[in-house]
Parts: sequence; C-alpha cells; structure tokens
Amino acid sequence: MVRILGGKAKGVSLLVPPSARPSPVRLRKALFDYLRLRYPRRGAFLDLYAGSGAVGLEAASEGFRATLVEKDPEAIRLLKENIRRTGLPVRLVPLPVEVFLPEARARGERYTIAFMAPPYALDLAQTFALLLESGLVEPGGLYILQHPKELHLPLGERRVYGENALTLVEV
Repeated sequence: MVRILGGKAKGVSLLVPPSARPSPVRLRKALFDYLRLRYPRRGAFLDLYAGSGAVGLEAASEGFRATLVEKDPEAIRLLKENIRRTGLPVRLVPLPVEVFLPEARARGERYTIAFMAPPYALDLAQTFALLLESGLVEPGGLYILQHPKELHLPLGERRVYGENALTLVEV
C-alpha cells in the first residue's frame, strides 16, 4: 500500500494503477526531507510519468504547487481518485511527456523542481536529456531522474536508495 508520508495529506492511501511502479518509501522520504530544507518557500513541482501520483501528491502535501503529467488512461482515472482522496490542489495533465514538454516550454511554464520517474524500459538517459533540454526549471531549481542504481549518468549528483537511485541536476 502506498501512502502520503508527510504534510497536509499525511497517511492518505493511494490507489496504484497496474502500469505504475511507485517510488519506494525510503526514496520518497529522503527526497522530501532534502527538498523541505532546500526549498522552505516550496515553489512549483512537476511530476512526469506520475503513475499513482505518489511523488507529485507528496509534493502538494508538503506545500508545493504540483503538476502531474500522465498519459495512461487507467492511471489518469486512479490519479483523479487519489487527488480527490487527498483533497490537494494539483493540476493533472493527461498527455504523453514528449507532448507536454514542448507545449509547456512554448507557454513559458517554469518549475522549481522537475521530477521524472519514467518506465525503466525507456532509454532513461535520452528521456532525461529531453527534460534537461526543455529549460522548464528556473535558476536554483532541480531536475531529478529516478532510475535503477545500475545506471550512472555523467552529470549531477547521484543518490542511491536500495535498488533505485536519483540523479539531481541543479540549474
């Protein structure tokens, strides 16, 4: 069972679509302990490949203005229910990430943090490069990729949590 770990919606359980691989509790806890200290005024949080919404809804629960991007129809249906359950004000965008990124850039959208946990079957380095090239993160913000610990990218800071890792790239 996946639950919100902190903030306004702490303890609320989330529905998980079959297509999702929710970020592990240890990784989410460490990530938000870090973000809470680094961004006391919070800001805008972008969750790409949102799945169950565990990360984006955690961000909203912690006070970030969250945008969740997901294309899978079943995941979108469950995300809507998870948003209702938490009562958090989040923006849900039902588009493929590769469509959302150029559209958001064209609209001039900016985020403090852009988090991406793509399906591991994708070329993760290439997928993350598309996000980095989007320019959606404001100065002082972070691009974050969740990936298997076996993947080593030649940029940013790497943090390992069990079988998963985060690569953080500061703007």
